[in-house]
Amino acid sequence: MRLRSTIIIILTLALLTVGSLFLIDAIKSSSVETGPPAAPGGNGPAGEPAISEPAGPEPLDCTVGLYTGRGSWDVDIEALHNFLEEYELTCVEIDEPTVSSANMKEICDILVFVGGWSAEYMHYIENHANIRSFVENGGCFVGFCAGAYYASSTMRWGDNTFEYPLGLFSGEAAGPLSLGWGSLSPVELNKGILFNESFLDTMEMWYFDGPRFTGFAADDVDVLARYSSNGEAAIIAFSFGQGRVLLSGPHPELGYVPSRELVQTEGGGGAQWPWLYAALQWLTGNEGNNPGQVSKR
Repeated sequence: MRLRSTIIIILTLALLTVGSLFLIDAIKSSSVETGPPAAPGGNGPAGEPAISEPAGPEPLDCTVGLYTGRGSWDVDIEALHNFLEEYELTCVEIDEPTVSSANMKEICDILVFVGGWSAEYMHYIENHANIRSFVENGGCFVGFCAGAYYASSTMRWGDNTFEYPLGLFSGEAAGPLSLGWGSLSPVELNKGILFNESFLDTMEMWYFDGPRFTGFAADDVDVLARYSSNGEAAIIAFSFGQGRVLLSGPHPELGYVPSRELVQTEGGGGAQWPWLYAALQWLTGNEGNNPGQVSKR
């Protein structure tokens, strides 16, 4: 009899314990605040779009050949190295013998000539026709400042005019402007160029005695930007054979700290890296529209 009573007591206590646990869980569940129901196919409340990370630029899959031979400005080379690393673009350094004799199409997709001394580009590169052949057969050429002077048929420096042998641009690259070396130059972006629509109408770029571009037919050249100071072409692009060319008087790749006379090479100090990357996408046709295509508005 005592044994039966003990068993009944034990079973009763067990049932009470289990019931208490279920009750505690029910209380906890009812106390949790719940938000509005999720929208179909997303994570946000009903009627609101799901939160997502903004889409970044489409990756540019190409190899950049960076000329580092005689005439190139080591500071600008450093800046371009940093820019290419930031955007995960493969970089190959190219010297005078290579650019003069190698099959450049087997080495790179874009050939870049940085700022420096265009006369040394002219004198120390033995075979300019090899670069022309690279572009004619589908390569891209990008020239900043001295690289832009070098690519032009006529280079004007002050009152002196020189005929240059590369001749990718049939017009004239003339400088320096009255802006002064190491000045911040506003440029007006041409909003008829599709990728420029993603940027402000006016953008500031550092100027280190680069050229303005004249002597071209409007139908042959895309003017990407004009100097705000005089309305003349500051950055241009055009087709050459099967390839494309971009020439820039100012330096979107460089920053500058005037108080210290320090050229900034790591993307700060007013450098315009996002714009430059978008320009390369557009130039190579990797932006989602054909290179050189303009908006229809």
